[in-house]
Amino acid sequence: MEKRIVRKMDLRIMPWIIVCYLLNYLDRTNLGNARTLNNDIPGHSLSERLDLQGDRYNFIVAIFFVPYVLFEFPSNIALKYFTPSRWIARIMVSWGIVTMCTAAVSSYTGLIICRIFLGIMEAGFFPGIMMYLCFWYKPNERGVRMALFSASVAVSGAFGGLIATGVSFMSGKGGLYGWQWLFILEGAPTIIVGVLVWFYLPDFPETAKFLTQDERQLAIDRMGDFAPKGTDKHFDKADFIRTVCAWEFWAFALCYFFMTNSLNAFGFFAPTIISGLGFTGYKGQLLTVPPNAFAFFVIIGNSWWSDRRKERVMHILGGLVFVMIGYVLLASVDSVGGRYVGVFMIACTNAAVIPFIAYRTATVTGATSTAIATGGVIAIANIAGAVAPFLFPSKDSPRYFPGLWTLFAMLGAAGCIVGLLWYKLGGSSEYRGSTIETVPAAAESAEEEYGDDKEGGLAADGGVRIKELGKTATM
Repeated sequence: MEKRIVRKMDLRIMPWIIVCYLLNYLDRTNLGNARTLNNDIPGHSLSERLDLQGDRYNFIVAIFFVPYVLFEFPSNIALKYFTPSRWIARIMVSWGIVTMCTAAVSSYTGLIICRIFLGIMEAGFFPGIMMYLCFWYKPNERGVRMALFSASVAVSGAFGGLIATGVSFMSGKGGLYGWQWLFILEGAPTIIVGVLVWFYLPDFPETAKFLTQDERQLAIDRMGDFAPKGTDKHFDKADFIRTVCAWEFWAFALCYFFMTNSLNAFGFFAPTIISGLGFTGYKGQLLTVPPNAFAFFVIIGNSWWSDRRKERVMHILGGLVFVMIGYVLLASVDSVGGRYVGVFMIACTNAAVIPFIAYRTATVTGATSTAIATGGVIAIANIAGAVAPFLFPSKDSPRYFPGLWTLFAMLGAAGCIVGLLWYKLGGSSEYRGSTIETVPAAAESAEEEYGDDKEGGLAADGGVRIKELGKTATM
């Protein structure tokens, strides 16, 4: 019955959030594609039309993250208050409108204003989805679901390259340049999907109409005492203070900050890096597709194996080492083929990030703590969005050696912090303070080891016994 419920949840929830995040990252990073779009046709590129010379592009990328970080921190509290379907739909419709409006800008100042509003409207989407999944899935089920959600970043990168390739042939049509068409065609679907999310995304297991009454009860009971619930208080001041004052809150935030620099650098500069390999025009756009497609499978594979093994830290460290090798190749190899392989490996940064976020969600309990642990940590880490663009100043093109080695060092520092967390918190995917043991199938073994049913033991047909902070619960 539990497997049937999880399948139902997957079919009802996962398609929506995958499509939503694909559109989210597509709209956030399409500036990278727009910058190089039609750069082989004089007077048609975004850089020429809006005079994005020197470090102006870097500033445009960075300014997005200032309001994004400021408004992201309280967003998860609002998500719990307004319900996920309403809050996520609001975010999507508003950022879709701003994306389409970007096509109308005619100056550098206008682009700055659009990017500021885009940061305000998008704030809270990613941590909101991370928190949302915690209402529905157990800790050892979250990794692969978060990976399917986040791997849509890789798919969006691939789609972004394909869309940009097609749009490059539309420049001049209808009196619009290719980059204007790009913002229009990628903003409109977001508005449509946002409206659908309002009506069709379920909020909490307690209110899920697609489950029967018995299925709803099991969906609630199977989560245990530690997971956030739809019936929890919208905001618990004591939980908030306790979470923010814990040392691990800041350790997770700093570690994620180092990882996010790599994510943002690749998201915004992959087309530029590939252009530096000697590929311009539609060929440069098209070559962003294979690395993102490769990353899709690596991200899901590593996260699935982490869930399967119920272990997080080794999978995080493995992902970090893999990406670090990519930066070494990109910085030290001279051949185009070797550097392009490095691009493939760097595209897999989320293979380390997703097990890391899943690890974080299992170190806190309740709705408020989960909201702050995801929203707060991700908000602080996203300061990297304002840092990463300046790691690739135009004066360092086309190889960008200082930026590449800086990102390599940041990932190494992230690995050291993960090692500290491993030492202090362990590497299990389960909630901290909770261990899961398989109950022997034989009645005699069950009684001997755990006691009879009156003492809180389990029936002889087996099952799962959960120790929670010294108490024994039956599941």
